[in-house]
Amino acid sequence: MAEFAARELTAGEREQRAVEAARELGIEYTEQVQQAGQDTWAGIRVLQGDPAAWT
Repeated sequence: MAEFAARELTAGEREQRAVEAARELGIEYTEQVQQAGQDTWAGIRVLQGDPAAWT
């Protein structure tokens, strides 16, 4: 379990990666873009059957 936790990105690291990805695509990283990304990942988790995504 410790190995898994060590491999997880922190919230700050995930945010930085999102900002960098948006920049590479020529997209300004706004709150609306951030929310759209979060909504998309939530939908993916639901489709994958993650029960935690239903809360």
